[in-house]
Amino acid sequence: MIFDNYEDAIKYIGSKSQFTFEESYEILSFINRTYSSNVHDGRDLIIRLLERGNSIDDQCMELLNDIIQSYGLYPYIDEKILSGSSSLRYELHKSPYLKGVFLHEEQFEISTALQSDKSVVLSAPTSFGKSLLIEEIVASGKYTNLVIIQPTLALLDETRKKLSKYNEFYKIIVSTAQEPSQTMGNLFLFTGERVVEYHKFPKIEFFIIDEFYKLSLKRGDDRAITLNTALHKLLKHTSKFYMLGPMIKEIPLEFKEKYDLLWYPSDFRTVAVDEISLEIKESLKMKEKEEKKKNDLFELLITTEEPTLIYCSSPKKATDLAIEFVDFIKVRKPDLISVSENSDVIEWLMQNINNTWFLIEGLQRFTAIHHGAVPRHLGSTIVDLFNKRYIKYLFCTSTLIEGVNTSAKNVILFDKKKGTKDIDFFDYKNIAGRSGRMNNYFIGNVYRFEARPNQLELNVDIPIFSQDDAPLEILINLDNSELKATSKERLKEFDEFDDEFKDILRKNSSLPIDGQINILREIEANLSVYHDLLNWDTFPTYKNLQAITKFCWDNLKKKGDNKAGILSADQLATLTLKYGFKKSVKGLIDELFEEQYWKERIEDERERINYLSYFVLNITRHWFDYKLPKWITVVNDIQKYVFEKHGLSFGNYSFYATQLENGFLPNNLAALLEYDIPHSAIVKINKTLRSKNIEPEDLIASFSRHGAEERLKQIGLIQYEINKIKSVN
Repeated sequence: MIFDNYEDAIKYIGSKSQFTFEESYEILSFINRTYSSNVHDGRDLIIRLLERGNSIDDQCMELLNDIIQSYGLYPYIDEKILSGSSSLRYELHKSPYLKGVFLHEEQFEISTALQSDKSVVLSAPTSFGKSLLIEEIVASGKYTNLVIIQPTLALLDETRKKLSKYNEFYKIIVSTAQEPSQTMGNLFLFTGERVVEYHKFPKIEFFIIDEFYKLSLKRGDDRAITLNTALHKLLKHTSKFYMLGPMIKEIPLEFKEKYDLLWYPSDFRTVAVDEISLEIKESLKMKEKEEKKKNDLFELLITTEEPTLIYCSSPKKATDLAIEFVDFIKVRKPDLISVSENSDVIEWLMQNINNTWFLIEGLQRFTAIHHGAVPRHLGSTIVDLFNKRYIKYLFCTSTLIEGVNTSAKNVILFDKKKGTKDIDFFDYKNIAGRSGRMNNYFIGNVYRFEARPNQLELNVDIPIFSQDDAPLEILINLDNSELKATSKERLKEFDEFDDEFKDILRKNSSLPIDGQINILREIEANLSVYHDLLNWDTFPTYKNLQAITKFCWDNLKKKGDNKAGILSADQLATLTLKYGFKKSVKGLIDELFEEQYWKERIEDERERINYLSYFVLNITRHWFDYKLPKWITVVNDIQKYVFEKHGLSFGNYSFYATQLENGFLPNNLAALLEYDIPHSAIVKINKTLRSKNIEPEDLIASFSRHGAEERLKQIGLIQYEINKIKSVN
């Protein structure tokens, strides 16, 4: 016998490029026997064998095919050598809705349940292929109006691209400004927050929640409040749903029973993973340890040919590490110059960020970043280039880890934190799950510079059902008949307010209720002072905006909130007004670069432009595009309520909040941002439009007409912008 256990089998399979008939037969016999004792180990060995290509003797290929089938790995079967009942079983697992797609054994079970009107909650590893079933639901045409909730805009954009082929049957809605179609199906691709904000839903027949573990409050994710509110809203429409996520041990019993759903926890994997520890065992001071870690990382990267993700704790850490690596690679591998496929995006960076930003050199040397500060269209371009191997080294944060599909052979866990908190076992497995890719890299490598977190099992609580320790922000959105006695008791303070203010709190329940009540009381206690400061419309003065940012900074900012480098409410107000004047990221970067404050703080020009480019991109994505417009809207609602109640004139900040959130684009054109079209391109297009009220769908359709590319060139769009527009259709 060549080997008699799983560990030795792994070593043997990896030891040769070609096996004799006898060796092949013995390997396959061992894998076949393993099925009864440990199906997971047996499947892992099959995958490792497939990684070796045609290493098995030709006489054993039919036996290999049979064993692949017995383990349920139908997508890996060689159909050319199938016959009889094996061929029938193989055909049975062919998706009836996705051309040329075969489902593995457990995908087939879930697909059958979903097509039989069963609601499904699936917990499975990254390589299971959970999201493929989303496309199958859409492709089946079973439902007219569907909602898909995903946790990040990057993941929504990836889904939009994948599902755009069904736009003949569905109007794909990605912005809360869009109206649903009355003549065809509607497919809503939203975050939880957008589901809560949207008030034009037709009757929803089915919904999907990706990464459903984010409903749980146990992991300290602020998005849990909004996601629970979104779930509650959708359950008013339908009890048919598909929820998917990784590594969940259990879901609430009352949830299972109420909806008679199929709870399907699985450990079915379609790739194998090798874990390599690079922990530093020497006793070193923190600074010395970090320096050694960094040097070891860079040495590892320059020996790696396959696409590699480097996980970092924060956007700043990922950016700083990437900057240093670019300098390192210029010295150690000066001949490593990327292909011309990256030149279009480099041209865009030079025109719209700065012509000396480090990412330009990075892309010239197969290196990039992906995190929450990167503009959305640029982030999706970087993922595309990475998957095509035009980028090899991608320094990223959890923004990329949470669901975006990448073709990464290697994942490197460089940091042990996610923001300021230590990653737990759940985070670790999520990160590690990004290594390998079905039918691309059968075996993924996970290199870790930190100790593996202690294993844990996550029970997902769903607070709208359990209500145990559920925050007021969730409880206020439940109907009185849904509230438990203990919850009603907790809402007594809320019940003291009139219905109008209750509606304001419900509308803005993604933000702290106590903080909103504090703002109300502060305005009421100082009516004359705040009437002067808050009674404005259109565009604010510095004092107007400072009053709002101070209110919100003191009352709506939660402990541990990401501030994206902003130090105070005053600084936020100042930078917001400068952004409003410049109306572009590049304009703000250029202005700050020339300010005496920044010249004195960062004397070296290259270092200054790298810092300020990141800083401005970060505050734009975090504050201007998202958080600050929400804050301004809350204060707008409260001041209107108070002043109107006291017979005073009131302000109206709606226009300004919308302008800020839309990057000062018209409402209808801002929807184009959701289609991965750069802000810079929309600005150029807007200047040439005869009708300012054109619907975004009509404008998108016009981009596919004959001669559209030439017209876009004539109005000043560069090739990168044109390519992004062409990719929409």
